[in-house]
Amino acid sequence: MENKKKSIVALHEEITEWKSSVELVRSEISIFQNELKEIVEKNNHEEVLKGVEHFQNQFVRQLEVSDELLHDLHAKDHEYAIKSESGLDADTILTEEDNKLKDRAKIYDKLFTELKNEFRLFLDKWM
Repeated sequence: MENKKKSIVALHEEITEWKSSVELVRSEISIFQNELKEIVEKNNHEEVLKGVEHFQNQFVRQLEVSDELLHDLHAKDHEYAIKSESGLDADTILTEEDNKLKDRAKIYDKLFTELKNEFRLFLDKWM
């Protein structure tokens, strides 16, 4: 894998974008949890309740992953800020750790999009 160089400013902007994306997911999950409550109030059929439990578990896990990713993004952003304050704000060679964090953010978005699509199908069926 080829290591690329990026400025600290560019890296900070990427991390800020990823943090915003995670916060948006957290907001959406809150909305989804309210929609689950509505479904249960309208329909307590066994199949519905199983689906609600499934999505409740998925949303709890998604929030746990969000917390972990946000923590790591804040830590990496802090690391970049220290480099910048130290005058090391020239191009930074991306490390394997940087690339792994970027990959995690992409996978996080992909998995949430899949979960959201699955949930929308569930809502279409039971709302």
